[in-house]
Amino acid sequence: MRGSALAEVGAILDGLGIGWAVFGALAANVYRAETRFTQDLDLLLNDPPPGIAPVEAALRAAGWQVRRAIPDGMMLRARHPNHGDVDLVVAETAYQVEALARAREEPLSDGERVRVLAVEDIVLHKLIAGRARDLADIESILDALPPMDEAYLDRWASAWEVLDLWRRLQQAAMARREVTRSG
Repeated sequence: MRGSALAEVGAILDGLGIGWAVFGALAANVYRAETRFTQDLDLLLNDPPPGIAPVEAALRAAGWQVRRAIPDGMMLRARHPNHGDVDLVVAETAYQVEALARAREEPLSDGERVRVLAVEDIVLHKLIAGRARDLADIESILDALPPMDEAYLDRWASAWEVLDLWRRLQQAAMARREVTRSG
């Protein structure tokens, strides 16, 4: 289901000339130690020059139900009876623009290669969200030991005022590794 949603919405965005990348739980699975089941798809979009209205119109024309998360906002929630739910977020902050520029092609669980936010940006998005499942995603990512640009993470975690949380999660990951080594 996600794959077909990704293919359809990706083709719509590509047809409109809008750059995009996967973020959220599906992207976190690229970097996690163990895959977590998720049914929704989250996409970060370049700011479309004419605004988000053409994206709304194209999705509706393709059979999607679309609403703005905030009236006149730059986040769309789309639902399709065959493809499920997709959240489309326009990169409006300097951080989001930089994160989108750093995205890279990665294979998803089905082997399809798509642009996915870099591991640091997945961690940062999840730190900012701060929900229990987001923190669990970060723990699993840290357990997988992917190489990370610590200076980049520290800079943006500080800017978003989540540096203390980031440090606590790092310390907990080091403690888990120590227990594993000594156990």
